[in-house]
Amino acid sequence: MKKTISKLMIIIGLLCFAPIISYAQSASESYNKGVALMNKGDYQEAIASFKASMAINKSAANVKKCNAQIAKCNRLAKKKRSGGEDTSKKAAPPKQLTLSTYTLSFDAGEDTKLVGVETLPESSDWMANVASEHESWCKLGKSMDGKNLQVTCLATSSTLSRQTGITVIYDQVTRFIKLTQKGIKPHIDATKADVKINKRKGGTQKVGISCNSDTLYSDNKNWDLTKTPDWCEVTVTSGNEITIKADPLSKNDPDFKSGRTGYIRIESQNEEFIIRVEQK
Repeated sequence: MKKTISKLMIIIGLLCFAPIISYAQSASESYNKGVALMNKGDYQEAIASFKASMAINKSAANVKKCNAQIAKCNRLAKKKRSGGEDTSKKAAPPKQLTLSTYTLSFDAGEDTKLVGVETLPESSDWMANVASEHESWCKLGKSMDGKNLQVTCLATSSTLSRQTGITVIYDQVTRFIKLTQKGIKPHIDATKADVKINKRKGGTQKVGISCNSDTLYSDNKNWDLTKTPDWCEVTVTSGNEITIKADPLSKNDPDFKSGRTGYIRIESQNEEFIIRVEQK
């Protein structure tokens, strides 16, 4: 009889405790579900879960923490409706890209220069490119640590400057570098720098002209006559030769006894060559 009574007491005890265990687990699950919904921005469903947790577990501690989360949901929902920032989902700060310079200048010879590259957040995940038609003379590289862009310009044989642009890209941020390479210095020469005409009745001299300029002037010459003496007729007889014809020196001319001197100026780009003409 005693054994039967003991068994009945154990069964009654189990029946009493089982609802409490289930009750505790259900209240906790409802609370955790509410937190997850709040973090997703579903504030109304989250409030419903917190209220369900309080209905299951009416203890002061559970009611207090659920009411705190409900108040938080109401604040976030109000801010969302008014267009304010949802602090539960802060947007990542915008990415930034800064270069140490945005212009590069090279001389005519081959040379390499470095451009510092700074990104926020710090990363080497950036790229740079140059216009495809200029890749033959402008080469790009990246340093091992990703903090420098290496720019190499190959030597040029032209007297004209050349330009290109370099685009640096980090995520959605783009920066542009303007690059200029100077041409080689133009050079003008002549077979004679001093021309002497020793006849008072005049005379003719031919002078060869050489020039390496890539700029073309009239008659497709790469040089131009910009000054001649008023007593000389200077004509271009070919692309690389001029003919100098001096007028007669009359007895009435003030320079009849002393002779006269004049200058012929030849220019190309920013260079010039002077030929001195003397008639005695």
